[in-house]
Amino acid sequence: MLKRINIGNKLALIMIALSLTVIALLSMLFYVQFDTALKERVLLQLSSVKQLKIVQIKAELTDRLYAFQDAAKNLDDVMAEPGEVFSHIQLYDTIPSKINGLVLGITEADLLPEITMADVTPTDINQEITIALVTRFGDQYLIALAEVPEVQDILLERTGLGQTGESYIVGNDFNLRTKSRFYTQNPRTVQVKTKGVERALNDEPGEDLFPDYRGMEVFSSYEKIELNGITWVILSEINHQEALFPLKKLRSNLIYILILVIIFLFAASYFLSRMIVRPIVNMEKHLMDMSKGILDDVPASENRKDEIGRMFSALERLVSALQETVVFAGEIGSGNFNAQYKPLSEDDKMGTALIQMKEKLREFKENEERLLKENQRSILNGEEKERSRLSREMHDGLGPLLTTLRMNIQAADLNEKTKKELLLRLDETIGEVRRMSNNLMPNVLVDFGAGEAIGNLLKQINENFPIKIMYKNDMSVESDIEDNIHISLYRIAQESINNAIKHSKATELKVSMSEFDDHVGFFISDNGVGFKMDQATSGNGIKNMRERVKIVNGTIDIHSSRRGTTIEVEIPTK
Repeated sequence: MLKRINIGNKLALIMIALSLTVIALLSMLFYVQFDTALKERVLLQLSSVKQLKIVQIKAELTDRLYAFQDAAKNLDDVMAEPGEVFSHIQLYDTIPSKINGLVLGITEADLLPEITMADVTPTDINQEITIALVTRFGDQYLIALAEVPEVQDILLERTGLGQTGESYIVGNDFNLRTKSRFYTQNPRTVQVKTKGVERALNDEPGEDLFPDYRGMEVFSSYEKIELNGITWVILSEINHQEALFPLKKLRSNLIYILILVIIFLFAASYFLSRMIVRPIVNMEKHLMDMSKGILDDVPASENRKDEIGRMFSALERLVSALQETVVFAGEIGSGNFNAQYKPLSEDDKMGTALIQMKEKLREFKENEERLLKENQRSILNGEEKERSRLSREMHDGLGPLLTTLRMNIQAADLNEKTKKELLLRLDETIGEVRRMSNNLMPNVLVDFGAGEAIGNLLKQINENFPIKIMYKNDMSVESDIEDNIHISLYRIAQESINNAIKHSKATELKVSMSEFDDHVGFFISDNGVGFKMDQATSGNGIKNMRERVKIVNGTIDIHSSRRGTTIEVEIPTK
């Protein structure tokens, strides 16, 4: 249904909906603020009433306390004539549990250093609030009972509490201590375990809305009263409905105002939508082109300076930004991860996503290179282990067999010429086995490192080939460089030396090994015919050398010309 409505009517509906939403929100906000202010006022009023009653109640209890102190000083006269303050005053050897049928509820452990006060449990519903006052008097206990009818009178005063409000006192046993406006039974039988009582007993005075002891929602102000052993909670409360009655009238007025505003909005929205819709249709055409991937420049918006003009300007900036994004995406797609792109703003999600994509692709590429390097390292490590194993087997297995065979030939009863010829061939075989074993994994490489192993390799070459070799070794035999670096250096040197001997036609070869604080270096130079770098293939070992250097995170520089070839390798050790 909504799809068939033209854009003008849609815009009118949107304006009406938005206006109604704003008005509804403002009305709700005003209503909530008024509700909050009214509640705060009610709670503040309850708090004031409660504080006044606390002052009055403490004054009455303090009067009884001072009267008891005076009585203790003039005990003989007071016991002869108790007066109007105390209904009973007497010395006891121990603290009784009852006096005149009233339960004291005080033990010796409850006594304070001076005077202890406690409310006693009455037996008659009409009996006034009575408190007990106890103090040590020599080896005895002076105990007095005093009625405090003023406390009930103070609580029955309902000024500021409306028609449904009341103030009452609850003991630390969660039972009423004063009469209820709504119940006629003995207060001590009424349980008041409300949120206010629990919070006040936990020393958390305050104001809140919660059900009272009747289950009615009330606003309540609550606080603990403590005086010489007496622990009461006073609550001043008013019914929730009575307190918030002004809100009902406000709600009715808001409904009438809202109806009038809706009528006005319908008329105004229809007129405004007709004015706005024409340039929007023009913008629709450009947006449709963009949806097809056509990023043509946006024409000027008829020199408009209002919101519509700014919308066209924003559309023009958007097209420009998308064109830049296309260029940036193309750079990323071609593998140029150094391409730069500046987001339009901090909230440019597409630009941020493209940058994140670039970083992810860069990360994937680095991970791919790392995994490739690890795979190559594993392959080479496996190859070196296999070389080491074959070298050991040839040295420890085949070597002793050939030596034993030589001893057997020497001891055999053969023609001297035949024996001599066999021994010569066998010695050549033993030498070849030793050479092959040494090429696979030289013992000197394992024992003394790459520097000594390369020197030993050059000595062998010098014995077999007519080439002048100059070698300088600055590596320490006790170097703590990792074994895989020693092996990589030796294999690179072995490959480069073999290439120089086989292909360069050189008459002079310079080789050096250098050790520094954070890296080792290998250098080789010959005076041969060189080669063309762009025609080098894996057949001459250059690819193998580059892979070995890359695996150990090193660098290799190769320079070749008709006057010779130079190779420099640096491998980090830290």
